Amino acid sequence: MATALFPIPATPAHAEPEGGAAEPLIVERITPDAVSEDSTLRVTGEVANTTSESINEVTVRIRYSRHPFTVRDELDGFASGQGWQPDAPGPDEEVAEELSPGSSQEYSLSVPVEDLGLRSYGVYPLVVEAVDGDGGVVGAQYTFLPYTGEDDDTPSVDLAWVWPLMERPQRADEDTFLSGGLDGSVTEEGRLGRLLAAGAQTPLSFDAGDEDLAEVLGLEASPEESPDDATDEETARPLPTEEATGDEDEEDDDDQEAPERPARTEGVPVTWAVDPSTLDDILRMAVDDHEVVEDVLAVPAEDEPERYEAEASEAAQVWLREARRVLAADTVVAAPYANADLVALVRNGMESDAETSLRIGQEAVLRALELEADRSFALPPNGLMDEDVHALLASHGATRFLLAEDAMPPASWLSTTPGAQAPLPDPKDGSDEESFALVADAAITDVLSMPTWEPGQTALALQRFAAETAMIAGESAGDDRVVIASPLPGWNPSPEFAQGVLAASEDLPWLSPERLDTVEPPAPEERENTRRGLTYPDRAYGEELSSTYLDQVEDVRRDVRLFNSILVEDEDPFRPALLRLESAYWREEEALAGATRSLVAAALQDRMHDVRIIPGEPVTLASRTGTTGILVANDLEDETVHVHLSVFSENSERLSVGEYTHSFEIEPGAKTTVYVPLSARINGRTVLNVSLQNAEGEPISSQDTEIPVNATGLGTQALMISGIGLLILVAALAPRALRKWVRRQARPGASAPGTTEAEGDATPTAEGSGVEGDAANPEEEAREDASEEGTGDTPATDSSDPGDGDPDPGRGSAAVPERNSAERDSGGTGK
Repeated sequence: MATALFPIPATPAHAEPEGGAAEPLIVERITPDAVSEDSTLRVTGEVANTTSESINEVTVRIRYSRHPFTVRDELDGFASGQGWQPDAPGPDEEVAEELSPGSSQEYSLSVPVEDLGLRSYGVYPLVVEAVDGDGGVVGAQYTFLPYTGEDDDTPSVDLAWVWPLMERPQRADEDTFLSGGLDGSVTEEGRLGRLLAAGAQTPLSFDAGDEDLAEVLGLEASPEESPDDATDEETARPLPTEEATGDEDEEDDDDQEAPERPARTEGVPVTWAVDPSTLDDILRMAVDDHEVVEDVLAVPAEDEPERYEAEASEAAQVWLREARRVLAADTVVAAPYANADLVALVRNGMESDAETSLRIGQEAVLRALELEADRSFALPPNGLMDEDVHALLASHGATRFLLAEDAMPPASWLSTTPGAQAPLPDPKDGSDEESFALVADAAITDVLSMPTWEPGQTALALQRFAAETAMIAGESAGDDRVVIASPLPGWNPSPEFAQGVLAASEDLPWLSPERLDTVEPPAPEERENTRRGLTYPDRAYGEELSSTYLDQVEDVRRDVRLFNSILVEDEDPFRPALLRLESAYWREEEALAGATRSLVAAALQDRMHDVRIIPGEPVTLASRTGTTGILVANDLEDETVHVHLSVFSENSERLSVGEYTHSFEIEPGAKTTVYVPLSARINGRTVLNVSLQNAEGEPISSQDTEIPVNATGLGTQALMISGIGLLILVAALAPRALRKWVRRQARPGASAPGTTEAEGDATPTAEGSGVEGDAANPEEEAREDASEEGTGDTPATDSSDPGDGDPDPGRGSAAVPERNSAERDSGGTGK
C-alpha cells in the first residue's frame, strides 16, 4: 500500500551539538548514486554520542517515501528537515547497546531496491536517522534517492560545465602582494591547485623536478611583456600535447585561420573561466622576487604595514606549467581584468576603464597561458549586465554571454526548467551579429556551493547534485535542452566533491556532457519565451561599487595620469593596479579595498619621487653674471622620462634667469645636468625656485626645490671703471715720483765723494726723514706742488716769470740744470 507523506516532528530527543561540533549522525557513502530495479542500496556511516550522557539501544534506520518529488522546489523544503516527512520503513541496524559520551560506532545498511516498491523514474525522499531505545531521535540526515525505473528509456539532459579559476586581486601595485595566500593556493593542496587538478581529470605533477622552470616557461622576460613583443626564443608557444603536434618549422600564414584548439580526449569537457588578474598575479609571483604585506588590515590606516621579501615562487611556476598543458585542451573564457565592476564603471562615466579591463584581460591570458581566450564569450561580473554593458561587451566581439539566472529569470508561467540558451536584444553598438545568453542554473550553482569539508558533507552534496539533475531530466520540457553548471568564482570544494560531480556528469544515466562552445541558440521558429528579457535586478544597484569609492579611485587616477605624462614610451604601468581597485570583489571588502588603495597611492608617489632634482649647494655670484648647474635624476628602473625644467627667480628685479635647456629626456637610472645662466642686478640674497613639469606645465612634485643665490661682486662694469681710474692715477703720479728721484740725485748740496763732514753738515736734514736738502723744506715743497699742478707733467722751462722761478737749483727735472747753467753764463745770480 502506498504511503503518503505526512508531517513528523524532526526535533531530536537529545541535545544538539554546539556550533562547530561533530554531527551525531554521519552519512559517509550512498551507493549507487542512482539506483535501478536490479540495484542494492547501501548506506554507510557513523553515529556518535555528542552529548554528556550515555545513550542506550542505539539503532540506525532508513525512512523513505514511495512517492517521488513532483517539482524541483520541493527538494529545498525536504532537505531542511522542516517539511513533510516520509514514513515508509526501510532497513535498520542496532549498532550499540550503550553509546557512552564521546564514543562513536559505524553502521552499514543495505536493501534490494526491488523491496522498496519504487514505481517509476524520479527522485524519492530518503531519511537516515539514529534513534535510542525509547524512539527518540539521536541524529538524522535528509537526502535523496534518484531511481531510473524499470524501463531502459531514461530521459536525459545535456550538461555543460563552467570551471572557475579565479581569485580576488592579490596585489596593490605591480610588485606588492597583499598577503602570501596566493602562494599557498597554487600548491597541490591549495584551492587553485585542487581546482586545476579536478578539472583536468588526469594526473598532474606538482613536482618541479630538475628542470629550470623559469627557462621552460620563458619567464626571463618581464611579466608585463606581451608574447608578441618577445624575442624568437621567448615567443609564446603552446605546450606540445599528443593531440596538438605539428611541423614547428612551418611558417605562420597570416591569411590562414588559427588552428583549432586541441579537444579533450577523455573525461568531461569543461570551459575554464579565468580571471586574467589572477593569472597575472601568479605569473608575477613566478617571475621574480616580490614584496608581501603582512596583515594589511591589522595596522592603522596612517601607519605603514610590515613587509617582507619573497623569492620567486616555485609553486607558481609549477602551476603555470600544468595550467598551460591542461587548459590547452579545453575552451578558455575570460572575465574582465580583476573582474572589474563594469556596470558601476559605465554608470559613473568611466567607460574607458571598462574598455581597458577587457583589452588588458585578453593580453594577460595570452601572457600567462600562451593561448588566447575565446573572444566570442563574455563573462560579466556576477553574471549580471544591463544594456550598456551588453553593448560594451558586444563591441569587443562577444556573442555568447554567460549569465546568472537573475539576469534572465524563467518566465512566470513556466513550471519546468528552461534551457540555458536565450536570445538577447540587439546591442546598442549596432552589431549585426546575433548574440544570445547562456544562463547558468541557479539551483545547481547553490548545490555546488554546499559545504563539503566536514565528514559526511560530500556524500550529501553529491546526492543533492544527482537529485537536481535527475529532476531536470525528468521534466516534460521537450528534447535538446542544455543546462549549465557554473560554480561561484570563489568556489572551494573538497577534492572528493569536485572530482565526484564531474564523474557523476559522465556516469549518471540521465546526463550527457556537452562542450559549451558547441551550444548554439535555437532556430527562430523553435524559440519559446521561456525566459524574461535581459534584467538588471534592483538589488544589484545597491551592491555596486559606490560613487564615493570610485571618486577616491579617480583621485589616484589623476596622479597616475600625471606620472604617465612624463614617460617617453606609450606606457601605463599603473593601469592594472587601477583596474584591481575597481574590482567587483571589493563590494564586500570595503576595509581591504581602502587599504589597497592607500598602498597603490603610496607606491605611485614613490615612483614620482624617483624623478627628482638633486639639491645642490647655495650659489654665490662673484660678478654680475654667472652659471649654475642643476642636477636632475631618473631613478626609475625601467622607464625613460621626458621632463620640463622650470627655473624662476623669487625676485626678478634682483636676479634674472637666462636661456637654458627646458625639456630633455633621461634614461632609466641616469642623471643629467642643466646649466642655467644667472644675472644679478643688485647684490644680496635671492632664491631660485626649481621644479620638474610635464609637457603641459603641470608640476610633478608638490614642492619646488629652492636654491639660494648670493650676489657679492661689484659687477664687471664697476671693475672696469675702477681699473681705468687706477691706471690714470698711476700715470699721473709716476712722473712726479720720477722727478723727485732725479732732483735728489742731482741736488748740488748733496753729499758727494770727497766732501768733508763739515760741508755735509751745512745742509740741514729733516730728522728721521731720510730726505736731504730742500726736500725737507715745507715751503719749497709746497711751491713745487703748486708749480706741478699748474704745468701738469711738463717741467717748467720759462725763468722770466717770477712765479715760475725756483730758488732751489735742485728743483725740477733733468732739464733744470741746463737752464741754470745758461743763467750763470749770462751773469744772473742764484740764491
